[in-house]
Amino acid sequence: MAIATLGTLAYTQVGAHTSYLYLSGALLVTGTGIGATITPSIAAAFQALSRAETPRATSALNAIQRIAGAIGTALFAIVLQHAITANLARHPGSNTAIAALSQNAQLHTAAALADAFAATFWVAAGLIAAALVPALLLPRPPRPRGENAAVTPSSRH
Repeated sequence: MAIATLGTLAYTQVGAHTSYLYLSGALLVTGTGIGATITPSIAAAFQALSRAETPRATSALNAIQRIAGAIGTALFAIVLQHAITANLARHPGSNTAIAALSQNAQLHTAAALADAFAATFWVAAGLIAAALVPALLLPRPPRPRGENAAVTPSSRH
């Protein structure tokens, strides 16, 4: 999760002329962090369930992921729109309208939009960092004690 937070923090530094290479690198770091977090978290959660509980838990997890994804998307859209409105009192409204502006007005608009996206990613980074607390509280498998307690393929059965 720390890696995902770092990748998201990179997006808080976007500007009007941020390169696609920078954005792609930040996305790679964020995706790596999220990918390295989700599977172990789900595995840890399912480890505490019996076989009979697993199908219902899978359905519940699927529903929760979809609902949370929709709520998160709506939250970030609201934060972004609020930031755009705060940065551009007379927002032209569309890419076509922005393209029709003078070059100086386009630069101001691009910088204001980049600032709005950066502010939105600060919220996202904060939420990812806040999720680190419950992730650290997930149950961990007990560690074997002593030299002879190492798990071998024959000792698993």
